[in-house]
Amino acid sequence: MGQDILQRPRWKILDERLPATIADVIDIILHNRNLDAADFSGDLKDLADHLCIRGMSEGAALLAKHMEQRDKIVVIADYDCDGITSAAQVALFFQEIDYPAFEVVIPSRKEGYGVPERAIAENADAKVFIALDCGTLDYEPVRRACSMGADFIVIDHHELPGTGACCSHAPATVLINPKHPECCSSFKEFCASGLTFLFLAALRRALQSVRTGLPSVRLGGKYLALAATGTVADLVPLVSANRILARNGLRNLNANSSAPLSQLAAKAGLSGKKLTAGHIGFYLGPRINAAGRISEGQIAFELLTCEEPAKLTRLASQLEEFNGQRRAQEEKIVSEIASRLRQNPPTGRTLVMGSGGWQPGVVGIAASRVQQDLFFAPVVVLSVDEAAGIARGSARSIPGFDMHNALSRCSDLLLRWGGHKAAAGLTISSDRIEEFVERMEEIARDYPEKIFLPRGKVDLELPLALATPELVRALEELEPHGMGNPAPVFAVRGARIHSATVFGKEQNHLRLELENGLEGIWWQGARRFPVKSPTASPGAGAGQDIVFRIGWNGFRKKVSLEVIDLGRELGIGN
Repeated sequence: MGQDILQRPRWKILDERLPATIADVIDIILHNRNLDAADFSGDLKDLADHLCIRGMSEGAALLAKHMEQRDKIVVIADYDCDGITSAAQVALFFQEIDYPAFEVVIPSRKEGYGVPERAIAENADAKVFIALDCGTLDYEPVRRACSMGADFIVIDHHELPGTGACCSHAPATVLINPKHPECCSSFKEFCASGLTFLFLAALRRALQSVRTGLPSVRLGGKYLALAATGTVADLVPLVSANRILARNGLRNLNANSSAPLSQLAAKAGLSGKKLTAGHIGFYLGPRINAAGRISEGQIAFELLTCEEPAKLTRLASQLEEFNGQRRAQEEKIVSEIASRLRQNPPTGRTLVMGSGGWQPGVVGIAASRVQQDLFFAPVVVLSVDEAAGIARGSARSIPGFDMHNALSRCSDLLLRWGGHKAAAGLTISSDRIEEFVERMEEIARDYPEKIFLPRGKVDLELPLALATPELVRALEELEPHGMGNPAPVFAVRGARIHSATVFGKEQNHLRLELENGLEGIWWQGARRFPVKSPTASPGAGAGQDIVFRIGWNGFRKKVSLEVIDLGRELGIGN
């Protein structure tokens, strides 16, 4: 795409103390995250404290009663990774206890987010419906199911409109959502996959108090691997209970407790590697999501619940193909938006872009890329269906800008919408897009200007003498990293760079030879810091400020720096 349009961030060092030891480094990192050693000591048994979530025990008791009567159950889940890993957990649980009277419905993206009407219409004989990662706002389909005499259990984590007595949500028999204002749970940041794991623990307990004759199963291994995958992929904060789920789930994932996820990892080229939260976020999650983006989410569900080796290989190959198509579509959208922005540089605080040729299932991830690579702002990317006169899109926010609140202030312009402070989905009539663009800009003007300026966070300045294998091992104890507990970022001022070598198929990466024998890898660095020859010395030996992460290069058996930014005047400071 050529040179970036995105303004380079000014890096703020969160703690100005200069560490003398590895212990100092760890202390500073924990302080920056408002964490302490106790936050990293939680175990699975501590998840029991979260079974008090509003509706959890009531929903489990209700479902156990229906199972005692062998009633038909219909499970409805969203088509993204969070919803699909939730549905897979429930289906595997029913299969393990030999309860056959259930069906799983994964709506297509064309049907839109939420409980599809067909799930109710085609299952008039169902006695109980369970919505996973949706349902909170699906008033009409939930009302219809209940009017037919069925019970409806919603397990969701999306924001509720209004608060207190004004809180309006679907009339489910039981709503399990920690964001409900009457929920007493101290932790509100579960995703549906984590809530589903807790619900199954409550259900297992409830089934022991009724006479079902069904066997009991352990909720370890594959359930934890699925819960961790959904939790990491849905970008909820990896702190408190989410950290426990992610850490234990990764342990089971690396022990090959889930054959489908192991097969998916193998297709992604991760065989033999110790899987981390980053691998879930960048490799496994996108492949599971690709099914719903390009084809049908049901295919990813079939993979995650498959036990037949031949079918498992075929389904994993299918998801790999879908992911390749997704990447091509994503690149097409981002490239077209980049071209538009070069022709007409943005002047406002928000960005809304649409086209009739963009794949609806890819606009969300494209919006994230646009924000990351092109324009730091609240971004909305729309796929316009000119024949139907509507546009479906995804919104991505920036720190300090509440996208959920912004869309609520645009609700009179929207046909449908929902999401979180950081991300949301929406549907709008094509003839109201311009009005929506103006309204979003008006809302952005209510926020202070500083939040629209790209600003990166550096944990601390790190003397390169401390960049040792011992530090790498100490940092590994802080994993898994993600929202709420990001991977530590360091800076060094005036470092000597002896050479920069261009590498990669497209000659777009840089390998830097630093002082003290350290090596730095800067992915996509060649397009941000172009060198005139495959091997050159940037800055003629002058000292450079470097922003980086630190890790272990297993191939070279040495510490390596992952360079994030480089320059003589990065503006590091307050």
